[in-house]
Amino acid sequence: MINRHKRHAMKQWKRRTGRPIIAGLTAGILMVHGVLGVLPSQAHAEASDVSIRNWYSYQRITVPELKPTWTANVDNYLNMNETYIGANAIAEEGKVFTFAGSKLIALDATTGKRLWTYGKDLTPYITYQNGILYGLTSDHKPYALNAKTGKAKWQSVTSTWIDTYQRTEVLIPTMDTLYVIKGSTTFALDIKSGKLRWTADEPLGEGHGTEYLEESNGVVLRTFLVQGALTSTQLNAYDKKTGKKLWGHFGQGKALQIKDGLVYSADYYSPMLEYDESSPERKWKVNAYNLKTGMLKGSQEYTWKIPGDPPYVKGYGGIFASKDKLYILQGDKIAEYSLTSTKSEPKPLRTFHSPHGENMVWVGITQERLIFKNANTGELTGIKLANGQEVQWHGDAPVSQIDVYGKGMYRAQRNGTLLALNMMTGQPAFRVSTGGDLHNTTLKTNGMIIIQAEGKLLGVKLPASLK
Repeated sequence: MINRHKRHAMKQWKRRTGRPIIAGLTAGILMVHGVLGVLPSQAHAEASDVSIRNWYSYQRITVPELKPTWTANVDNYLNMNETYIGANAIAEEGKVFTFAGSKLIALDATTGKRLWTYGKDLTPYITYQNGILYGLTSDHKPYALNAKTGKAKWQSVTSTWIDTYQRTEVLIPTMDTLYVIKGSTTFALDIKSGKLRWTADEPLGEGHGTEYLEESNGVVLRTFLVQGALTSTQLNAYDKKTGKKLWGHFGQGKALQIKDGLVYSADYYSPMLEYDESSPERKWKVNAYNLKTGMLKGSQEYTWKIPGDPPYVKGYGGIFASKDKLYILQGDKIAEYSLTSTKSEPKPLRTFHSPHGENMVWVGITQERLIFKNANTGELTGIKLANGQEVQWHGDAPVSQIDVYGKGMYRAQRNGTLLALNMMTGQPAFRVSTGGDLHNTTLKTNGMIIIQAEGKLLGVKLPASLK
């Protein structure tokens, strides 16, 4: 009985409420019909073929924001030939030297005031030594300027231009020689006059020279990429006075150390031929050559086993030297050795755990920390030499450029800001709005940092905590 009453009541409610709704719909249809004549079909937004949402975001860091003391418009080389990225601006003597309108200009680092202008249509490459600037004209003739006045000391009559596929290009001043590297060719010029002394080329390099050049006791060392059964590096030695090739060793990398007339160099080639994915055995061999003759004076092998089960990853980790110490990446650890040890089976002086993450590349040692870079993200990780502790430095946006000066780490980010960190504590110090996505090397001189954003420089006075 109760259910029958409920059904009857529901029918009565539907009849009462249904009429106004239907009437309203009818009136709406008639009104639309009166205006348009037909009812529109239902509209649908076009669906994307692929739609992916990334919820990951950096945690915003709250930190004081510093205003630039000055800003200057300069040539933008961030979207141009990568050969000159990192070489188109330097900061020395409280000044900034860079290019505007393809001319070399000098700015006061404290005020941003332009001090002088030199040349026209210059190649955007500049370097400095002992009060002198060295650069290249548009046709790649080296020149030297007084850094204070911008007055030319000399311009060479020799063009160093060489059309190579891999155009490695570096200027390296020493006490009496300006070396110009162009691919696999080396030019040596008198540093006081710009007069060409000699030119040397490694024909097997086929234009593929590296940026490495080192001078020691009348000998110039260079490395090249050379084809063999496998492509590897080759270490060459030249007489500093004449440029005559003294010796060359295929498969050898740059000097890890030059000491007591010996060149210590890692063998990159032999290990590539020996490794087997079924064996956990790995090794690095360091050879010692007579600097003058290239005669092999001794070898040292550093061996270890890769943990885990086969198949084992090919490769043998990085090898690098600092002072008299040798550091070798050995799977999940970093081993430290004495570089000059003569023991037949050297044992590590100590070991550290490798930093977490994949594609970690060793980039140097600073502030008593081994510094590694993630090759995918550009982020840095450190290993303290004192206790092996891993340290990381975090920002709040993907990184564009990182530079370290003393305990200050300057992190130019892809969100148009530069975040400064105290490298020793990991704590953020300040932020600067750059307005740029891409950044070049952050420079430092006379208590100022110079931020290179897209088409402009920003001068920022450093707080006392990071000077």
